[in-house]
Amino acid sequence: MATNGQGPDSPPPRLRSPMRIRAGIVALALLGTAGFVVAALVGSDDEDPGRAATAGPAVDRVIPNPGDEVLQQQRVGVVLDARYRLSSMVILPNDNATEGVDVTAEVDHMEGLNRFEFAPGEGRLIEALSPDTNCVIARFVLIARPEESDTVRWCFEVS
Repeated sequence: MATNGQGPDSPPPRLRSPMRIRAGIVALALLGTAGFVVAALVGSDDEDPGRAATAGPAVDRVIPNPGDEVLQQQRVGVVLDARYRLSSMVILPNDNATEGVDVTAEVDHMEGLNRFEFAPGEGRLIEALSPDTNCVIARFVLIARPEESDTVRWCFEVS
């Protein structure tokens, strides 16, 4: 005979209610989603090198990418958000240099792309980029508030 108060024809006791099972599934789904979010945030430290030198929303990209190895005639530039304009570009002959060549007067501006580029060449301020590491400092301003300026600095290798 049954001593737990149930007869021989009664169904077995339920170990878990459907609500508890659903709550467990929801909890596991939330934990899985949180895990993906954390993994994405941790992985974002190794950003695309082209974005590594960006200065907030103002800089869309720099040319060449930081750390790239390029030839001595490589164009050097920056692509800015449409709300910004370049105010100066200085090319430094190495990563320890404190002074470089201000090439702002020879920078080409592609308006539709808001791309500012300097091309080394004969008769230009810089005829060829220096071998080894070169760095660029680009200063830009918010068109609506020119008193607000910012800079981006990046370095690359020249072979």
